[in-house]
Amino acid sequence: MEFLIWMAIGIALMAVELVVPGGILGLIGYCAFLWGVFIALGEGTVALYAVLGLTALLIVLIIVFFNHFEKTWIGKLFTLGQRSTTKAGYVSNDVLEDLAGKEGVAHTTLRPAGIAKIDGNLVDVVTEGDFIDAGSPIVVLRVVGGRNIVRKRD
Repeated sequence: MEFLIWMAIGIALMAVELVVPGGILGLIGYCAFLWGVFIALGEGTVALYAVLGLTALLIVLIIVFFNHFEKTWIGKLFTLGQRSTTKAGYVSNDVLEDLAGKEGVAHTTLRPAGIAKIDGNLVDVVTEGDFIDAGSPIVVLRVVGGRNIVRKRD
């Protein structure tokens, strides 16, 4: 009869895990549930193999669940079906390494980010922290990732 107590404690802790996420209560609940199964099966090698088999089965089910969840009808309710991929045409700022050292004009007020016209193209830029008025001459100091860092030209 002790095994029922352990299994009930395990199920209760796993149920609490659904409300209070974090993993710890669910893991402790799973261990308590398996301890109840182990006791119920007689605490021998057969019980040990049953517990290990249940654990292996659960791991396989979790892997299958996470790989196929978004394709199920309920998974489609919980996940965003659209992906912003490069293949679909979504591209973040291009890294324009060749802009370093070039001069241009602030197209908008840079406070500290804005748009500048460099070589006839409108480019997103950011200053080192200073505000620069629209129409002011600027120079590109460096390009870091997708950020084009500029300074007012003297």
